Amino acid sequence: MKGKSVSQLAADYKKVSATIAKLKPLSTQKASHGAKLVSLKSDRATLLERLAKGRGKRWTALSKAVKQLNKRLEGQLRVDFEPERIRDPLKKFFLSCDLEGIGEKRLAWIDEAESLSIPNLVASIAQGGDALLERFKKAGISKQAADAIASLPAAKIRELEELELPERLELLLNVVRDGEQYREVGRLSTGQQCTAILHLPLLDNPDPLIIDQPEDNLDNAFIADHIVSELRNSKTKRQFLFATHNANIPVFGDAEWIGVLQEHEGRAPAASLRVD
Repeated sequence: MKGKSVSQLAADYKKVSATIAKLKPLSTQKASHGAKLVSLKSDRATLLERLAKGRGKRWTALSKAVKQLNKRLEGQLRVDFEPERIRDPLKKFFLSCDLEGIGEKRLAWIDEAESLSIPNLVASIAQGGDALLERFKKAGISKQAADAIASLPAAKIRELEELELPERLELLLNVVRDGEQYREVGRLSTGQQCTAILHLPLLDNPDPLIIDQPEDNLDNAFIADHIVSELRNSKTKRQFLFATHNANIPVFGDAEWIGVLQEHEGRAPAASLRVD
């Protein structure tokens, strides 16, 4: 009241009263927004759970299909499958967060971790840097990286919860005749890669199969041991049409019909075939 007149005090009182009157509805709105936020968090948690279950079902179906395929290709090919094993998206996410002192070398632990899933990682982050350090200590995570990741803001945590780590699917070829010694197809020679690919279309299938020069990049031993034997075993179940320069395929494959294409003056004349 220092030095203020009655009229000034009255004006101040009205001003404060008006401000209080404006604030009262806001408290009601705050309660309403709080309830809505709780509901939205619950809905989001439900959706994340459904997403996790959907991914789990997909991985289960893939795992089952891989087992069946490996059984049919036993001794020839093998498919390796591991859910959430491609972790580059996670490293890119952390790098995009601009965490202080955290570069690619500080994130090497992500690839080294034996098991890593986004939900479990988020749960460890919620427990703090020490929990992260303990969880991924064997993989080589540093305390600096653990503390930095644990300090991620809530918005980034929500982004992390929605991140998907693709599964690893690799095709391996048995490169020895006796026994088993599998190697990744991507690291094989062109001929060995062709060998691996040919095993797949020769699987049981009722549809006709057309192959142009399967002998390219393949040795005669593989043609005799695999292609010819597959043809003889499957020819009563499906139709095979081969264009080939290797006589072993039609002869030893017991072909029903052999059409010989002849050259005349450097050109192959047009030909037609009628099968009744």
